Amino acid sequence: MKTVRWSIIFFAFAALIHPCTALSNADVTGTWQSSYSFGPVEEIMTANIQQIGDNIIGSYSVDVSPSGDDYGGVIFGTIDGGKINVFYLAIKNADGKDPLTTISFTDGRLVNDDKIQGEFYYRDSDSLELSGPYEAIRI
Repeated sequence: MKTVRWSIIFFAFAALIHPCTALSNADVTGTWQSSYSFGPVEEIMTANIQQIGDNIIGSYSVDVSPSGDDYGGVIFGTIDGGKINVFYLAIKNADGKDPLTTISFTDGRLVNDDKIQGEFYYRDSDSLELSGPYEAIRI
């Protein structure tokens, strides 16, 4: 009985010292929202994510203001403890030109059950590249 009690105390203490241990059973399944500002343009992304083991799949949609445009695509990636790596792939209309293929990568960390923070990296088929910090909140 004494060994069991010390084991519980040890694991509770380890979770406090190393938060990734506490997040190793994290489940990011659900709906997440984040926003991005590019000068006068703001994009609000809503992602519907399903976690299957260490894999993440889903879809996302983006509302662009002030233009009122929108686009969406698919999500795929992995989660390892609290570390999350996800790719976002979309095809966007380009005002009568060839459609743009866009791919974004996020390198994030689960801060708590309802918040992810990290860096995003974006590139499209016209070679536009953007990057910066992001924060996603479970809604």
